[in-house]
Amino acid sequence: MNAATARLKPSPPQSAAAAEASTSSLERRRALGQFFTSPEVAAFIWDLLEVIHGQRFAPQTRLIDPACGEGVFLRVAHERGGLPANSLFGADIDESLLSGWQADPLLCGANVHLLNGLLDDPATGIEEGTFHIAAGNPPFSGNGLRDLLRLLEEPEAARHEEQDLFEAGCLKEEAQPARPLLSRRERAELERLVRTLSQYSCWRLEAKPEPALDMEDEDQTESAPGELFAAGVLNDRRRPTLSDFEQAARLLAQWPLNRPLDTSRTEIRDTIRRLASTAIEVMFTERFVRLTRPGGLIAIIVPESIVASDRLASFRTWLLGRMDLLASISLPQKVFTGVGANAKTSIIFARRREQDRVNGWCSPEALERMPDSDRPIFLAAPRLDAPGFTVESYLARVLEDARRERETFWPQEK
Repeated sequence: MNAATARLKPSPPQSAAAAEASTSSLERRRALGQFFTSPEVAAFIWDLLEVIHGQRFAPQTRLIDPACGEGVFLRVAHERGGLPANSLFGADIDESLLSGWQADPLLCGANVHLLNGLLDDPATGIEEGTFHIAAGNPPFSGNGLRDLLRLLEEPEAARHEEQDLFEAGCLKEEAQPARPLLSRRERAELERLVRTLSQYSCWRLEAKPEPALDMEDEDQTESAPGELFAAGVLNDRRRPTLSDFEQAARLLAQWPLNRPLDTSRTEIRDTIRRLASTAIEVMFTERFVRLTRPGGLIAIIVPESIVASDRLASFRTWLLGRMDLLASISLPQKVFTGVGANAKTSIIFARRREQDRVNGWCSPEALERMPDSDRPIFLAAPRLDAPGFTVESYLARVLEDARRERETFWPQEK
């Protein structure tokens, strides 16, 4: 019996120990930002990918979920799409998932590894730009990248406010229990993460001010963004600029691999702080784009802020310079309630561009000259007040509409 089947069976009465273990598991998922996807939603995503593609995918299609959890997207790609296990790739950092993977015949044969999905791992075949499909539900909120602050080795390093994209709480290291010093291995792993993420683009983008929400709007959603980056004053003499971060990225790209990062340098310290305060869901959204080869397809569940927040407008511009948006499907707010989440989310479907757009592509003059500027995008949102509304009926209706309107929205695929 696989992990997905076990979750669907009625739960027996819990003992105190079992209840405590369940609570501990939920808290771990929250800390990691894990909100596992139901098989129904994963199946819908696969079916719509096939509609967009216009046919079943070839067996040699390489698919990756860089935050695969229990492997639900890998499973539907195999069971519904017929992809063989050796075409399926997954990564996750949660060690508690390992026993479930090992007990699942499909995942045992797939390329599923206990790895940080934000990092390449050539030995396992996980490298940027090599996958036909990147599909999944990456983490959001949770602890994010705050462990990077441990590289700074002093309480003052984390005393500025750190707001994630969903919570208003502040991260202050002096309020945290004392942790042991980093081991050599832990420091090496965190430094590798800093080196890699410093070459991402999202953390170097300008975050625009978010219009104030009135109380009514705040009450309607728990996914209203705080900030993409920390707003607190940094400890150094001045607040770093975007130009400073560009220079720091170049510095880290050239930093010798056999030489530890010099965290006494202001530019490295500021970079670590900026990376640590960048929302984990923003990093993973960029990662999905990076993993996909030109012409490949992307299907990703994201919090509403990724598609709607004014603060993330520059990030959306960056995304649309590298992918063509094909569809955006809003999900009901309670779709992840069973595992402790209550955020509005959407499923984004996109195709990796054959060539990235040049800088300045989104100016009004440039947009007028773009041949595909009027290309339609398939949109859907639930009508929660519809009689007999269920998530299943909503997704079935969206899929039916997509099949009927395929030639309007995705005529280029044959």
